[in-house]
Amino acid sequence: MLASVHKAALVLDLFSVERPDWGPTEVAEELRIAKSTAHALLGELTSAGLTERLPCGRYRLGWRTLGLAQTKLATSGYREITPTTRRLASHFSETVHITAWERGRVLYVASERPPGGVAAPTEPIAAHLTPPGTVLLAERTAGTGDWPEPGELERTRRRGYAVGAQRALEGVDCAAAPVRTSDGPATAAIALCAPRDRFQARRDQYTRAIAGAAERVARSVRR
Repeated sequence: MLASVHKAALVLDLFSVERPDWGPTEVAEELRIAKSTAHALLGELTSAGLTERLPCGRYRLGWRTLGLAQTKLATSGYREITPTTRRLASHFSETVHITAWERGRVLYVASERPPGGVAAPTEPIAAHLTPPGTVLLAERTAGTGDWPEPGELERTRRRGYAVGAQRALEGVDCAAAPVRTSDGPATAAIALCAPRDRFQARRDQYTRAIAGAAERVARSVRR
């Protein structure tokens, strides 16, 4: 049973903006499982509303996934983040993201993007590629042997924020801070991102604003 749940989760992980639909043969090849197993997994996921079968025989995510996402946002304790990100985006006319830790990657949950603001990555990305990932990983470990810059995580933990390039998007810099709502590692962070020239002109101001906003959100959630 547990093995089946794990395989079903692997199937769901395959769906992305770049590749929104999959056929059973492709699933079987990608996950290195029997085609009959891929058929069975997709059938079970479709019965649960997590995927849906297209007339052509391929599958895409089902509407049930949207309902689960909305439930998660409504009950996670982070509803206070949205008004804060909206105010920051309006005040600075820059994009502000809500991000979450998702199995070693950074998921961009929501964004306030004013006219001229930068976009968010459309897929979860590796933690080391983005400042939100740096602050969330710093919550979990003092360092790793393959981290690009030795000591970066420890410095990030002491400062309580990260500033640097959004390596998943060309020419974009960000300031990010974790939202700590309990004694454990933070699972969410907020980030202000802008084109590099605009960001560098107001780097210190953006950094102070995002660090202060994260602390205010954390206090409101903990109350």
